[in-house]
Amino acid sequence: MHYRAVNELVTSTYRSTAGESRSRYVHAEHKKSQWGKLNYLITGEMNKNSFDIRWKDRWSHTVNDVFNYCPMLLNYLTLSNPPVTWDHKKYGDAPNILFVGHFNSAVQSWTFPRGSDRQLHATPSNKSMDDTMVDPNLWLQFLPIVKMAWKYNTFNMHTLVPTQAEGRFRGIMHSLYKRYEIDLINCDHQYKHGRTRLNIDMLPDTLYDAVVFAGVPKQNDDDQINHHDIRGVFQPYCKPGFDIIDMNYQNTDPTKHIGGHQQDNTDYLNEVYSCRAIWDQRFRELTSEDKALEYAVLNDIVKCYKV
Repeated sequence: MHYRAVNELVTSTYRSTAGESRSRYVHAEHKKSQWGKLNYLITGEMNKNSFDIRWKDRWSHTVNDVFNYCPMLLNYLTLSNPPVTWDHKKYGDAPNILFVGHFNSAVQSWTFPRGSDRQLHATPSNKSMDDTMVDPNLWLQFLPIVKMAWKYNTFNMHTLVPTQAEGRFRGIMHSLYKRYEIDLINCDHQYKHGRTRLNIDMLPDTLYDAVVFAGVPKQNDDDQINHHDIRGVFQPYCKPGFDIIDMNYQNTDPTKHIGGHQQDNTDYLNEVYSCRAIWDQRFRELTSEDKALEYAVLNDIVKCYKV
């Protein structure tokens, strides 16, 4: 799949108990405007703050992948909401999601070579001439920006950011969040799986229905981490029974989320890709093998856990 500046169908309601959902179009001119805005802001922040980042090359372009893949994951989040913790009469019109990303400004290249050990899936035939690809764990950090740009409003999303003392985990992403006026929530440390405590500056009268991790690594690769312990770190800031959605481009790790009840993605991802097929003719024209590869990427990235 490639980013396309054409009218795009996105989900606009969660799936009802009857199995129904609604959709709306993001129009081509709006997409072009938002694509240009993000390119402009990345370039501007790099020049203003002397960030040295390789965010595009002959074969790969971060902004293309951001607007290609992030809407599909936002469609997934839209369909799968509201969590069981959300009570419309009690809590209002939209569930609250806490977005916990992971960005390290020491990583200067947002792309990596295809065929390296960092590529986890085969290359689709329509990208066979590409020498590089954008790191999916990098474009995952743009989910809050695309949520705002594409005007997803079926859930609220607050983005967790570490304090200034941990500036290496802020960098250009923090600058971009501020330029987009993303709702930011401060915490005392950059969260990694295995951390047992995290102090978050909560908004008044706000508890979260779900926590979304994006590219969050473990503190130590050899650690064995129980799902109960991950849930325990965020329990004080969430409603009982909150969902955890762990998005990460990595090989399957049986030593993370031990004992967690992982949900099957099939129903929601099938609808996400069916929605893509409606508006994207080039996706419809892909071979069945290439479609399966594209499906596998998102299916392997998204892990949803419920109590």
